Formats: sequence, C-alpha cells, structure tokens
Amino acid sequence: MNGMRGVNLGGWLILERWMTPSLFAGMGADDEYGFMQAPGAVEKIERHRKTFITEADFKWLQQNGINAVRIPVGYWLFEGDAPYTPTVKYLDWAMKMADKYHLKVLIDLHGLKGSQNGKDHSGQIGKSLWHRHTSYREETIAILEKIAERYYDSPALWGIQLINEPKYGWFQWKLRHFYHEAYKRLSVAARPGTVIVFHDGFTPRLMSGAIGGRPTHPVMMDVHWYHFGSVSYVWRSLTRYLNVVKARPRLLKKLQAVQPVIIGEWSLVLAGEKLQGKTREEKVALQKKHGEVQLAAYESAAGWFYWNYKTESRGMWHFRSLIEDKIISLK
Repeated sequence: MNGMRGVNLGGWLILERWMTPSLFAGMGADDEYGFMQAPGAVEKIERHRKTFITEADFKWLQQNGINAVRIPVGYWLFEGDAPYTPTVKYLDWAMKMADKYHLKVLIDLHGLKGSQNGKDHSGQIGKSLWHRHTSYREETIAILEKIAERYYDSPALWGIQLINEPKYGWFQWKLRHFYHEAYKRLSVAARPGTVIVFHDGFTPRLMSGAIGGRPTHPVMMDVHWYHFGSVSYVWRSLTRYLNVVKARPRLLKKLQAVQPVIIGEWSLVLAGEKLQGKTREEKVALQKKHGEVQLAAYESAAGWFYWNYKTESRGMWHFRSLIEDKIISLK
C-alpha cells in the first residue's frame, strides 16, 4: 500500500516520561524499567494502557486523513520480563480497532533485550548491550517470528519493523547479519505480502540495500528525519535549513532506486534557537511552513508516520492537536 499517511502510537505500550510526565509524578524513574519498580506501578500502567489510546482515537484518525499507524512495542510484549509486564492483549485490541477503522498497522519492535541504543524509548536508559550478545539478537528474532505468526491472518497487519533506531555504527556488520537472519526467518513465518521494514541506523546511504527482498515479502527501509538536535541545525539559517528539507526528494530518489523508503518518524519541532524573539503569530507561520515543506518532501516516499499521535500536552509532538489547531493540513 503506497501513499501511507500515518502516526506513531508512541508513549502507549512503551513509556517515555517526557510524553506523559504526570504518569511519573512522585517517582524518581526516568524510563519504564524504573517506573515498573515503584509501588503501584502495575495498576498505574494498566490504567494508562486502557485510557491513553481508545477506540475514539482510531475513529478520529480515520476521519482525519490517516490510513496507517506504527505501533512501538517492547520485547516483553508476550511474556513480560520483570519488572516489565506483557502488552500483547492491548496490541491484539489495536489490531482489531485498526481493522474496524480500515487502518494499516506497522508493528515496530521498539525496545530490545539489553537495549539497542541505551535510550528511554528502548525501555531502559543506560548501556546498549544488544549488539554484544548473540543470545539477545536470537531472542529478538524469535519475538519477531511470534509477532508474524500471531497476526498472520490479521487484515490490518501491513508490516513488521525489525528494530527501532539501533545505535550508530561505521559498518554495522552485526546489524547487517541480524537483518539478513531476521528477514530469512520472517519470510517463512509471516504472511506473504507482509512488508519487512529495517531501520537505516541513521546512515541511509550506507545501509540502503542491507536486505535483498523477495516478491513474497517486500522490504522497505525506515529513515527518521528530525531537525532540532544537531549543531548544524541550530546554527543554520532558516532559509538554508528549509532548503535542506526541500532537497530530501533527491536523496529519496537514490535510496528508492534500491528499495522503497518510509519516513517512520518526523515532527515539526525545530531547534529552540530558531524560535527565539519571534511573536506567537510568527511561530505559528513558521510551524505551518515547516509542515508544508516536509509533507511536500516526503510525498515521493512509500509513506510517513508522524511522531507522535499524542502526548500529554498539546504542541509540536502532538499530531492531533496540530490538525485540530490547523497547523498541519492534509490535502
């Protein structure tokens, strides 16, 4: 299915404190691993999972031009792994809701055993040990197979993402080997036509072609383009920065000559320096321009998924509020 317009359901089945700070109130925890060790955590997280995303959200997405969702899950999806608790019943429910409201689903294995990047969105902040242990990588493939088997007959399942944002590496030999092995086994376990998605490791030119797909199980590469973190984005003029975004289609054309590409995460967030001294009206105009330029640039991709559908506070990370406040317009 080309022309996917999607959102991420982040902060739901994997917690990120910055997205739902009130959930962490009174705790010293900075990630789900720490959260789950606090008194009353199980009751709190179950309540969150039941209320943060509801059927009304799927209905809203269908009514507002969205046709796909990317759902981040942790390796503890099925069995849990103390202190983590299983989330599979919520993913089962989400697949049914997606089918009811005619949305396609990309199931994204977002948090891996040992952590693939040491970031909070992997479940635990700290060392990145996933690359160091063959057993962790083998367990990851087994979980991917289990996902493929469980949702083999689900009409909503569009694709399975092997890993989210593995840490940066120069040649990524272990990651490449993992991709090949995971694809080989998923091409047996997954329903024919299921798209297998691999992340570029923030080196799209290097990783393009990392998996040679077969017609039965197409391959796509996922790139994440954010424009607020690096020094180059902080000090570039707005005009030069927007020209960088406008040039993205040229890179997409080169990459897609090898395999289709999705923009699995993007947002309107700019480096704070870009907004200093601007009036509210000027900020809104810039935000609208930023959205228009990115949407135009990503038109040639196989699809895009905004990060995120919602957060506790309205604003640039809260796609729904951007649509409701007419900052983003989907034509």
